[in-house]
Amino acid sequence: MHNKEYENNKIWYYGLKGMLFLATMLLVIFSFEMGDRHFADPDEGRYVEIPREMVVSGDFVTPRLDGLKYFEKPPLFYWMQAAAIKAFGINETSMRLWVVIFAVLGCLGVFFVGSRCYSAAVGLTSSAILATNILYYAHSRLIILDLVTTVLISSALWCFFLAFVRKNSENCSQKTIILMYVFAALACLTKGLIGAVLPGMIAFTWIACTKNWLKIKEIIYIPGILIFFAIFLPWHIVMAIRHDDFLHFYFVVEHFLRYTSTIHNRYQPCWFFVPILLVGLLPWTGFSLVAIAESFKKSKNTEYAFFLSWIFVVLGFFSLSSSKLIPYILPILPPIALITGITLVESLNSANKNFKISAWCNVAFLGIAFVAYFFARSEISDVLQDTNAVLLTNIFAIFLVIAAAVLVYGAYREGSRVEVIFSYIFIAANMMWLINKASFFYQETKKPTTKPLAEIINMNRRSDDLVFCYKRYYQDFPVYLNSTVGVVDFVGELEFGAKADPQNNKLITEDEFWKLWDTTNKRIFLLLSREHYREVFAKRKFSHNMLDFSKYFVVIMNR
Repeated sequence: MHNKEYENNKIWYYGLKGMLFLATMLLVIFSFEMGDRHFADPDEGRYVEIPREMVVSGDFVTPRLDGLKYFEKPPLFYWMQAAAIKAFGINETSMRLWVVIFAVLGCLGVFFVGSRCYSAAVGLTSSAILATNILYYAHSRLIILDLVTTVLISSALWCFFLAFVRKNSENCSQKTIILMYVFAALACLTKGLIGAVLPGMIAFTWIACTKNWLKIKEIIYIPGILIFFAIFLPWHIVMAIRHDDFLHFYFVVEHFLRYTSTIHNRYQPCWFFVPILLVGLLPWTGFSLVAIAESFKKSKNTEYAFFLSWIFVVLGFFSLSSSKLIPYILPILPPIALITGITLVESLNSANKNFKISAWCNVAFLGIAFVAYFFARSEISDVLQDTNAVLLTNIFAIFLVIAAAVLVYGAYREGSRVEVIFSYIFIAANMMWLINKASFFYQETKKPTTKPLAEIINMNRRSDDLVFCYKRYYQDFPVYLNSTVGVVDFVGELEFGAKADPQNNKLITEDEFWKLWDTTNKRIFLLLSREHYREVFAKRKFSHNMLDFSKYFVVIMNR
């Protein structure tokens, strides 16, 4: 007994050391240069501005954007961002910290399940695959809700897997079941009912496929359900009491109508996510497709039935939605990473032919990516508009060729292929670094920052001066300005807040603005795009002083 306890403690100790080492490596990968890129408009600006206004106002219950009610999302991520502001202030590094932490936790979750249920090699390989696929890595660099929601939903589903799929019912851990409900509640408090609906649909699909109907009694665990509602309900109740318009907008408009209609103008065809996944899983697409095919062969096994239920419920649910954005599909990635890791580790022995099949399938996708780049390189140059950026994309194309060569070598190598996989993971990590570097130039061209303009205005304005945006609400602008702004002849995402508070003078018509421009005793700063400046200057004679004229924006003053 003593020896057994000693061995268990030894396994736990080295397992903890391994996880800490992996967490450190993942933190380095995801946090590298995370503060070098400005906040991207609109999403990153929005998810910094809302918590900034919470901190300034002291109201951590009602989310506001530009001082107007903003009820689209629940507040958990806003609260985390507000805590980061309190601790470190507003800067690009501190505001991306939580997304990086959750990116690491998502990979650690796959590592934990893979190591505990299969082997340490599966855990490490699966977490590396998740960390180095384009779709997951790219979203670890963005301040949006989807990656955080994905990690929380995945955590709930991993708990379900450990409690009900991997174990017999008599050995279910009550703590694991409670954690499942906690993670689902936190996901709901991050992005709404999807945090419970998606895990519920996946669990039901698995039960139906395996005919494990008796599991339903075990899943409906009263302490867990009570804890779920204890986390989920308080904010929703307080909001419903404070705001009569909350329940209809939040549940009917933002949940039901968002899914079933095109009210947000985000319609895409039902096959939209298929090419997104084929590209987003690079440089592991071929391995992952073979792993999914192998999982179908093993689908009588309850574990593989669960993985397939997870993958295809997510794909089907969001494909049927009338509102589609690329980040919606992120919850599909953890199970794909795990089954890819399992299949890959099983095929490392030279006697196993699956590695050769997987490798050649992956080489095919790398080749397609290389050919696509070759034909699109002029368009890429036009988008990035920088010789250094074009050089980075050329190097990325070279890495595609190197990665393919490594896999061809591994397919015909005699003996262990472990070093081949390590080399491929290293190449994949460098490809992610190249994508990160190229994204700087993409953002500069397609989503230019208003930071320099905000800094110039802050150096020149007095406390009673007015600041406006013309015909667009630049969502990073109030963040860098450290104050809300007025908006001329534009509504956009501020529409609900404007209707809910019609007395608020944040949004004004163009005629009202120019009347104010000519008659007020206060100084007005106006931020415009260069196109809008030319448009205004061509049709209206008005006195103004030029404060700044940049590549993309103009700032003028009325006096």
